[in-house]
Amino acid sequence: MWFDRHIEKSILSATQSRPVVLLTGARQTGKSSLFQRMFRDVQYITLDSIQYAEQAKENPDYFLSNFKKPVILDEIQYAPEIFRHIKLLVDQNRKQYGQWLLTGNQKFELMQSVGDSLAGRIRIIHLETLSALEIRRKRTDNKLADFIWKGGYPELWSNPALDIHSFFEDYIQTYLERDLRQIINISNLVDFQRFLRICAARIGQLINYRNMAKDVGVSDVTIKSWLGALEQSGIIYRLPPFYANMGKRFVKSPKLYFADQGLASYLLNIHNYEQWQNHIYKGNLWENVVFCELIKTGLYKPGKNLFF
Repeated sequence: MWFDRHIEKSILSATQSRPVVLLTGARQTGKSSLFQRMFRDVQYITLDSIQYAEQAKENPDYFLSNFKKPVILDEIQYAPEIFRHIKLLVDQNRKQYGQWLLTGNQKFELMQSVGDSLAGRIRIIHLETLSALEIRRKRTDNKLADFIWKGGYPELWSNPALDIHSFFEDYIQTYLERDLRQIINISNLVDFQRFLRICAARIGQLINYRNMAKDVGVSDVTIKSWLGALEQSGIIYRLPPFYANMGKRFVKSPKLYFADQGLASYLLNIHNYEQWQNHIYKGNLWENVVFCELIKTGLYKPGKNLFF
Protein backbone atom coordinates (compact mmCIF):
# COMPACT_ATOMS: atom_id res chain seq x y z
CA MET A 1 0.00 0.00 0.00
CA TRP A 2 1.38 3.38 -1.00
CA PHE A 3 0.65 6.75 0.61
CA ASP A 4 1.09 9.91 -1.47
CA ARG A 5 3.38 12.30 0.38
CA HIS A 6 2.66 15.94 1.01
CA ILE A 7 6.24 16.86 0.14
CA GLU A 8 6.21 15.47 -3.42
CA LYS A 9 5.44 18.89 -4.95
CA SER A 10 8.45 20.40 -3.22
CA ILE A 11 10.67 17.62 -4.57
CA LEU A 12 9.44 18.07 -8.15
CA SER A 13 9.91 21.82 -7.88
CA ALA A 14 13.48 21.31 -6.60
CA THR A 15 14.36 19.04 -9.56
CA GLN A 16 13.42 21.90 -11.90
CA SER A 17 15.62 24.49 -10.21
CA ARG A 18 18.62 22.69 -8.69
CA PRO A 19 21.16 20.21 -10.13
CA VAL A 20 21.23 18.26 -6.85
CA VAL A 21 18.33 17.33 -4.56
CA LEU A 22 19.05 15.73 -1.18
CA LEU A 23 16.22 14.03 0.71
CA THR A 24 17.06 13.61 4.39
CA GLY A 25 15.21 12.22 7.37
CA ALA A 26 15.25 9.55 10.05
CA ARG A 27 15.38 5.87 9.16
CA GLN A 28 12.17 4.25 7.91
CA THR A 29 10.48 7.52 6.90
CA GLY A 30 10.34 6.29 3.28
CA LYS A 31 13.09 8.31 1.56
CA SER A 32 14.28 5.57 -0.79
CA SER A 33 10.78 4.36 -1.63
CA LEU A 34 9.59 7.89 -2.37
CA PHE A 35 12.39 8.65 -4.82
CA GLN A 36 12.06 5.28 -6.54
CA ARG A 37 8.32 5.75 -6.96
CA MET A 38 8.55 9.35 -8.17
CA PHE A 39 11.41 8.64 -10.61
CA ARG A 40 10.67 5.13 -11.86
CA ASP A 41 12.90 5.31 -14.93
CA VAL A 42 15.95 6.63 -13.10
CA GLN A 43 18.85 4.33 -12.22
CA TYR A 44 18.97 3.50 -8.51
CA ILE A 45 22.23 2.88 -6.62
CA THR A 46 22.46 2.33 -2.86
CA LEU A 47 25.65 2.95 -0.92
CA ASP A 48 24.29 0.66 1.75
CA SER A 49 25.99 -1.92 -0.48
CA ILE A 50 29.54 -2.39 0.78
CA GLN A 51 30.75 -2.86 -2.78
CA TYR A 52 29.36 0.45 -3.99
CA ALA A 53 30.42 2.30 -0.85
CA GLU A 54 34.02 1.13 -1.25
CA GLN A 55 34.06 2.10 -4.93
CA ALA A 56 32.71 5.54 -4.09
CA LYS A 57 35.38 6.11 -1.46
CA GLU A 58 38.37 4.66 -3.33
CA ASN A 59 37.75 6.12 -6.78
CA PRO A 60 34.89 8.67 -6.71
CA ASP A 61 35.47 9.98 -10.25
CA TYR A 62 35.31 6.51 -11.81
CA PHE A 63 32.33 5.55 -9.64
CA LEU A 64 30.28 8.58 -10.67
CA SER A 65 31.23 8.27 -14.35
CA ASN A 66 29.46 4.89 -14.58
CA PHE A 67 25.97 6.36 -14.28
CA LYS A 68 23.70 7.87 -16.85
CA LYS A 69 22.09 10.91 -15.28
CA PRO A 70 19.72 11.49 -13.68
CA VAL A 71 20.61 8.95 -11.00
CA ILE A 72 19.42 8.16 -7.48
CA LEU A 73 22.23 7.66 -4.97
CA ASP A 74 20.75 6.21 -1.80
CA GLU A 75 22.32 6.29 1.70
CA ILE A 76 24.84 8.92 0.66
CA GLN A 77 26.09 9.31 4.25
CA TYR A 78 28.24 6.20 3.74
CA ALA A 79 30.45 8.04 1.23
CA PRO A 80 30.29 11.81 1.86
CA GLU A 81 33.64 12.12 0.07
CA ILE A 82 31.89 12.12 -3.30
CA PHE A 83 30.15 15.48 -2.73
CA ARG A 84 33.25 17.36 -3.91
CA HIS A 85 33.36 15.25 -7.07
CA ILE A 86 29.65 15.77 -7.71
CA LYS A 87 30.30 19.51 -7.44
CA LEU A 88 32.89 19.32 -10.22
CA LEU A 89 30.46 17.47 -12.48
CA VAL A 90 27.64 19.90 -11.68
CA ASP A 91 29.82 22.90 -12.49
CA GLN A 92 30.30 21.63 -16.03
CA ASN A 93 26.68 22.60 -16.65
CA ARG A 94 24.88 24.32 -13.76
CA LYS A 95 21.57 24.43 -15.64
CA GLN A 96 21.13 20.67 -15.94
CA TYR A 97 18.62 20.41 -13.14
CA GLY A 98 17.50 17.31 -11.27
CA GLN A 99 20.51 15.22 -12.28
CA TRP A 100 21.63 14.01 -8.85
CA LEU A 101 18.92 12.66 -6.54
CA LEU A 102 20.44 11.83 -3.16
CA THR A 103 19.08 10.41 0.08
CA GLY A 104 20.76 10.30 3.45
CA ASN A 105 20.35 10.61 7.19
CA GLN A 106 20.74 14.13 8.50
CA LYS A 107 24.00 13.61 10.34
CA PHE A 108 26.26 16.50 11.23
CA GLU A 109 29.11 15.20 9.07
CA LEU A 110 26.82 14.73 6.08
CA MET A 111 25.29 18.20 6.31
CA GLN A 112 28.71 19.77 6.80
CA SER A 113 29.99 18.04 3.66
CA VAL A 114 26.96 19.27 1.72
CA GLY A 115 27.45 22.83 2.92
CA ASP A 116 31.14 22.84 2.13
CA SER A 117 30.87 21.31 -1.36
CA LEU A 118 27.46 22.00 -2.87
CA ALA A 119 26.35 25.39 -1.58
CA GLY A 120 24.13 27.07 -4.17
CA ARG A 121 23.79 23.86 -6.17
CA ILE A 122 21.60 21.73 -3.90
CA ARG A 123 18.12 21.75 -2.40
CA ILE A 124 17.80 19.89 0.89
CA ILE A 125 14.35 18.53 1.76
CA HIS A 126 13.51 16.79 5.02
CA LEU A 127 11.03 13.89 5.02
CA GLU A 128 9.02 13.17 8.15
CA THR A 129 6.85 10.14 8.91
CA LEU A 130 3.27 10.05 7.60
CA SER A 131 0.89 12.78 8.68
CA ALA A 132 -2.74 12.24 9.64
CA LEU A 133 -3.75 13.99 6.40
CA GLU A 134 -1.69 11.62 4.25
CA ILE A 135 -3.26 8.60 5.95
CA ARG A 136 -6.79 10.02 5.76
CA ARG A 137 -6.46 10.69 2.04
CA LYS A 138 -5.77 7.01 1.43
CA ARG A 139 -9.06 5.96 3.07
CA THR A 140 -7.52 2.83 4.53
CA ASP A 141 -9.33 0.25 6.62
CA ASN A 142 -7.14 1.23 9.55
CA LYS A 143 -8.69 3.37 12.27
CA LEU A 144 -7.32 6.88 11.98
CA ALA A 145 -7.63 7.24 15.77
CA ASP A 146 -4.83 4.67 16.07
CA PHE A 147 -2.53 7.23 14.47
CA ILE A 148 -2.44 9.05 17.82
CA TRP A 149 -0.50 6.23 19.51
CA LYS A 150 0.75 4.27 16.49
CA GLY A 151 2.52 7.17 14.80
CA GLY A 152 3.29 7.58 11.13
CA TYR A 153 6.12 5.25 10.12
CA PRO A 154 4.92 4.17 6.65
CA GLU A 155 5.59 0.44 7.09
CA LEU A 156 3.26 0.28 10.10
CA TRP A 157 0.38 1.41 7.88
CA SER A 158 1.29 -0.37 4.65
CA ASN A 159 1.84 -3.78 6.28
CA PRO A 160 -1.10 -4.74 8.55
CA ALA A 161 0.60 -8.02 9.51
CA LEU A 162 3.55 -6.20 11.06
CA ASP A 163 3.73 -6.39 14.85
CA ILE A 164 4.08 -2.82 16.11
CA HIS A 165 5.94 -3.77 19.28
CA SER A 166 8.51 -5.75 17.27
CA PHE A 167 8.85 -2.93 14.75
CA PHE A 168 9.84 -0.35 17.37
CA GLU A 169 12.03 -2.79 19.26
CA ASP A 170 13.96 -3.58 16.08
CA TYR A 171 14.01 0.10 15.13
CA ILE A 172 15.70 1.12 18.37
CA GLN A 173 18.23 -1.68 18.21
CA THR A 174 19.12 -1.02 14.58
CA TYR A 175 19.22 2.70 15.18
CA LEU A 176 21.64 2.27 18.08
CA GLU A 177 23.90 -0.05 16.12
CA ARG A 178 23.98 1.70 12.75
CA ASP A 179 23.53 5.39 13.42
CA LEU A 180 24.20 6.60 16.93
CA ARG A 181 27.47 4.75 17.39
CA GLN A 182 28.79 6.63 14.37
CA ILE A 183 27.89 9.96 15.98
CA ILE A 184 28.70 9.42 19.65
CA ASN A 185 30.36 6.83 21.83
CA ILE A 186 27.70 4.91 23.75
CA SER A 187 29.45 2.69 26.28
CA ASN A 188 26.34 1.59 28.17
CA LEU A 189 23.28 0.72 26.09
CA VAL A 190 21.16 0.19 29.23
CA ASP A 191 21.78 3.78 30.32
CA PHE A 192 20.96 5.03 26.86
CA GLN A 193 17.69 3.10 26.63
CA ARG A 194 16.74 4.49 30.05
CA PHE A 195 17.56 7.92 28.67
CA LEU A 196 15.21 7.36 25.69
CA ARG A 197 12.31 6.50 28.01
CA ILE A 198 13.03 9.51 30.18
CA CYS A 199 12.92 11.69 27.06
CA ALA A 200 9.50 10.27 26.22
CA ALA A 201 8.30 11.07 29.74
CA ARG A 202 9.37 14.71 29.28
CA ILE A 203 7.52 15.46 26.04
CA GLY A 204 6.33 19.05 25.92
CA GLN A 205 8.37 20.01 28.97
CA LEU A 206 11.30 22.35 29.38
CA ILE A 207 14.58 20.46 29.13
CA ASN A 208 16.46 20.36 32.42
CA TYR A 209 19.80 18.74 31.63
CA ARG A 210 20.81 18.37 35.26
CA ASN A 211 17.61 16.60 36.30
CA MET A 212 17.79 14.27 33.30
CA ALA A 213 21.42 13.47 34.09
CA LYS A 214 20.47 12.62 37.66
CA ASP A 215 17.62 10.33 36.56
CA VAL A 216 19.76 8.50 33.99
CA GLY A 217 22.90 8.35 36.13
CA VAL A 218 25.25 10.13 33.71
CA SER A 219 26.78 13.61 33.45
CA ASP A 220 25.12 16.79 32.13
CA VAL A 221 27.62 16.77 29.27
CA THR A 222 26.57 13.25 28.28
CA ILE A 223 22.88 14.21 28.27
CA LYS A 224 23.58 17.18 26.01
CA SER A 225 25.61 14.97 23.68
CA TRP A 226 22.91 12.31 23.51
CA LEU A 227 20.14 14.86 22.89
CA GLY A 228 22.24 16.39 20.13
CA ALA A 229 22.67 12.98 18.52
CA LEU A 230 18.93 12.27 18.65
CA GLU A 231 18.22 15.64 17.08
CA GLN A 232 20.81 15.15 14.32
CA SER A 233 19.26 11.79 13.48
CA GLY A 234 15.74 13.17 13.21
CA ILE A 235 14.35 11.43 16.29
CA ILE A 236 13.59 14.48 18.45
CA TYR A 237 13.17 18.23 18.14
CA ARG A 238 14.14 20.92 20.62
CA LEU A 239 11.65 23.78 20.30
CA PRO A 240 13.00 27.17 21.43
CA PRO A 241 10.88 29.81 23.19
CA PHE A 242 9.88 32.95 21.35
CA TYR A 243 11.52 36.19 22.44
CA ALA A 244 11.75 39.42 20.48
CA ASN A 245 15.36 39.46 21.65
CA MET A 246 16.84 36.73 19.45
CA GLY A 247 19.74 36.13 21.85
CA LYS A 248 17.33 34.94 24.54
CA ARG A 249 15.97 32.25 22.23
CA PHE A 250 19.37 30.55 22.34
CA VAL A 251 19.99 30.78 26.08
CA LYS A 252 16.55 29.93 27.45
CA SER A 253 15.56 26.28 27.86
CA PRO A 254 13.82 24.65 24.87
CA LYS A 255 10.98 22.13 25.01
CA LEU A 256 11.43 18.51 23.99
CA TYR A 257 9.30 16.76 21.35
CA PHE A 258 9.58 13.51 19.38
CA ALA A 259 9.47 13.66 15.58
CA ASP A 260 7.00 10.76 15.68
CA GLN A 261 4.57 10.17 18.52
CA GLY A 262 4.47 6.43 17.81
CA LEU A 263 8.04 5.94 19.00
CA ALA A 264 7.33 8.03 22.10
CA SER A 265 4.20 5.96 22.85
CA TYR A 266 6.18 2.74 22.52
CA LEU A 267 8.82 4.03 24.94
CA LEU A 268 6.00 4.77 27.41
CA ASN A 269 4.59 1.22 27.03
CA ILE A 270 1.48 2.37 25.17
CA HIS A 271 0.30 -0.34 22.78
CA ASN A 272 -3.29 0.60 21.94
CA TYR A 273 -5.73 3.50 21.85
CA GLU A 274 -7.28 2.71 25.23
CA GLN A 275 -3.90 2.79 26.95
CA TRP A 276 -3.20 6.14 25.31
CA GLN A 277 -6.53 7.56 26.51
CA ASN A 278 -5.85 6.55 30.11
CA HIS A 279 -2.14 7.41 30.23
CA ILE A 280 -0.81 9.98 32.70
CA TYR A 281 1.04 11.74 29.85
CA LYS A 282 -1.96 11.85 27.51
CA GLY A 283 -1.94 15.66 27.41
CA ASN A 284 1.77 15.79 26.63
CA LEU A 285 1.43 13.16 23.91
CA TRP A 286 -1.49 15.02 22.32
CA GLU A 287 0.62 18.18 22.30
CA ASN A 288 3.33 16.18 20.52
CA VAL A 289 0.81 15.02 17.89
CA VAL A 290 -0.17 18.63 17.16
CA PHE A 291 3.49 19.68 17.04
CA CYS A 292 4.28 16.94 14.50
CA GLU A 293 1.31 17.84 12.30
CA LEU A 294 2.41 21.49 12.15
CA ILE A 295 5.79 20.36 10.83
CA LYS A 296 4.46 17.70 8.45
CA THR A 297 1.57 19.61 6.86
CA GLY A 298 2.48 23.25 7.51
CA LEU A 299 6.20 22.71 6.87
CA TYR A 300 7.08 24.81 9.93
CA LYS A 301 10.66 24.62 11.18
CA PRO A 302 11.45 24.79 14.91
CA GLY A 303 13.59 27.82 15.65
CA LYS A 304 12.77 29.45 12.31
CA ASN A 305 9.02 29.98 12.24
CA LEU A 306 7.83 27.73 15.06
CA PHE A 307 8.32 28.53 18.76
CA PHE A 308 6.49 28.08 22.03
